[in-house]
Amino acid sequence: MNAEATRWDADMEELASPAPLLQSWAWGEVQAQSGWSVERLRLVRGAMASVQIRKVGSAREAYVPRGPVPATPEAVDWLVAWARNANIARLVVEPEAPESLGEALTERGFAQVAPTQPKHTRIVELRPPNELLSTFRHGRRYNIKTGIKRGVVVEEGRDAIELARQSAAVERRASIHLPDRRYYDLMLYLLPWCYTYTAYAPEKHQPLASVLVARHAGRAYSLFAGRSGAHRELMGNDLAWWSAISSAAEAGCKDFDLWGVPPPDAGPAHPWHGIGFFKSEFGGEEIAYAGAWELVLSAGGARLLGMERKTRALIRGLKRNIP
Repeated sequence: MNAEATRWDADMEELASPAPLLQSWAWGEVQAQSGWSVERLRLVRGAMASVQIRKVGSAREAYVPRGPVPATPEAVDWLVAWARNANIARLVVEPEAPESLGEALTERGFAQVAPTQPKHTRIVELRPPNELLSTFRHGRRYNIKTGIKRGVVVEEGRDAIELARQSAAVERRASIHLPDRRYYDLMLYLLPWCYTYTAYAPEKHQPLASVLVARHAGRAYSLFAGRSGAHRELMGNDLAWWSAISSAAEAGCKDFDLWGVPPPDAGPAHPWHGIGFFKSEFGGEEIAYAGAWELVLSAGGARLLGMERKTRALIRGLKRNIP
């Protein structure tokens, strides 16, 4: 990283502990290669925000993932002042703050919208691997030990191709949209520490599952994962996750963000019920963030942006249904 990037991340760490990965300099570089313009703002009284901007015609939308930092009402006020001055039609923030911040956002004219980043997650406090494994629930411990006994091999690398294959299997099963290989490549090569953990069957070396993990400011994040569903008896998915978590512990990370679980009151019908149960067996603490909040500064511009967004969603749906 250059001196400006190093200074940005260091200053961010003075404002939040841990500093959010999605507000880091490198995350902005990933987004800049993915079609966004990125502005890194130093606001009043030291507040900071890495802002992603896109333009449709003359309308501009600003998105601030896990920001501003610090996540305070005052920092939001300074961000809104910047947005008005920059002729932003729609400002969306997803601060790394508790749900209680929503009251202050409502008072400022924001309305809650569907989140882009997980509103609910589970964060596991890390300790030496032997101690850590003992904190997992019985079912997860059994699967991990069984996978080890059955010879599953996990490789740490930068295998965007295999991650894309494994994710595509999940995408087909769950009818959800996940990034393509190019986006995985960007994260793997632009984030300072980002690797895949891919589990293989012992003899045929057949890939079974893959997890992409980034580390930043003492926290590890499992940003994307996939599994083909083949040879479930080998517990390859469990081993891929265990390798990712235990490696972070050995590297000195303080905690591990499992990155997305259903709300605490969600029932079996919730589309994330299965993954929520899977992640719950790693233990940790459930965290609820404030979610995504929108402030419309130009009604006409926001309508144009909304129409373009719906068109993109329709195209993604059509592509997913093409055999």
